[in-house]
Amino acid sequence: MKSNIKLLALFAVALSITFASCKDSSTGGDEGNEIPELYASLPGTVIANDTTWAADMTLTGQYYVLPGVTLTIEPGVTVSFTYHNNNIDDVGAIITLPADESNFETPRASGRLVAEGTASNPIVFTSARAEKQPGDWGGIVLAGEGINNIEGGRGEVEGLPDAIQYGGSNNADDSGILKYVRIEYVGFSFVEGSELNGLSLYSVGSGTTLEYIQVYKCTDDGFEWFGGSVNAKYLISAFNDDDSFDMDEGWNGKGQYWLAVQTAGADNGFESDGRKTLGSGNATSPTLYNVTLVGLTQDGSTKDAEDKNYGMRLREEFEGELENFIITDFESLSFKIEDDTRAAFPTALSIDNTIVWNNGGFANSADSTDFGAVTMEQDPGFTSASTFDFSVANPVTGATPPSDGFFNTSATHVGAFGSTNWATGAWVRWNDN
Repeated sequence: MKSNIKLLALFAVALSITFASCKDSSTGGDEGNEIPELYASLPGTVIANDTTWAADMTLTGQYYVLPGVTLTIEPGVTVSFTYHNNNIDDVGAIITLPADESNFETPRASGRLVAEGTASNPIVFTSARAEKQPGDWGGIVLAGEGINNIEGGRGEVEGLPDAIQYGGSNNADDSGILKYVRIEYVGFSFVEGSELNGLSLYSVGSGTTLEYIQVYKCTDDGFEWFGGSVNAKYLISAFNDDDSFDMDEGWNGKGQYWLAVQTAGADNGFESDGRKTLGSGNATSPTLYNVTLVGLTQDGSTKDAEDKNYGMRLREEFEGELENFIITDFESLSFKIEDDTRAAFPTALSIDNTIVWNNGGFANSADSTDFGAVTMEQDPGFTSASTFDFSVANPVTGATPPSDGFFNTSATHVGAFGSTNWATGAWVRWNDN
């Protein structure tokens, strides 16, 4: 998902704004409190005051969290979106809006979504249909004021009106907390090249907390980063149609304990783009440790001859530190390093302490000297891949993660798991039952 296409004309619909008490309502707002025209024209429901959802909700269409406003969802709540029947006005989504210094009486920080569940009492965003399908609703969009590498530093959120812009100069921006959350049966393509992902992170800052999140059955990417510096732990991208993890526009955050499991329709485990304009601006350059990427052949699926299923496709001068990975069961190469990115080895881009196994090929022939001893072609030894337990009884020792307050430095094992399976419990699902 790459192009930012203006879709304002597609959203020329009536605005529905509900005013009610923020203590017990699905939307917020003070009587007589004028909403700036920039936001009043949004085609959906505007959440204008701090609001808490304490009970299960069934919603239709887009919900916008204004700058300076927090939407809190309590543990155990299920938020269901009605099926849109391909009517774009009814495509469900929650969108937090970035900081605004000029349209209110006083500057406002970015809108926040606080959905902090627990392992046994997660928060679930899902479809309201009895027979749920991928694409039943749109997804979750967090838009912040972090730094990106697009011209002018401001972009337009894909699949939404051009009033929804993102980007700025605050990489410590706070768009809320998502913890023990599942986002399922999502994704919607408004026009080709302009889709909603499961979780879209537009220039989101490091003040945001992302932990224990699963995206299950999305018609586009599971997770996508567009600049910013937000960090993320314990992510599961399961059975999504496009890329499991997509990162671009200069995202330079950190990640640890990520798992991707693919099935028919998927593209790449990673699709990573470095610079919008080659040779100019800050590159996408994350620091990622303890990742397991399982391709679509894990269940016998294949791709059409003209399509490819790469473990990682790295391009446009992508940089970063990628350590302690397992890449397995991809129909195509473990690593697809594009020509414009190959020159980043070995200083700006490192891929070390990695197990590759049962993929269609190792890497571009030109890259063979960039791997070698630190990359092992061997069976990763999963406990029970058929039941989605990707822990390893006798894990291979790799690198020690950085001691910087974010990473767990004891996770010296290669892959997302040591001998303990963290991808289990009420917040995780592996089938539709």
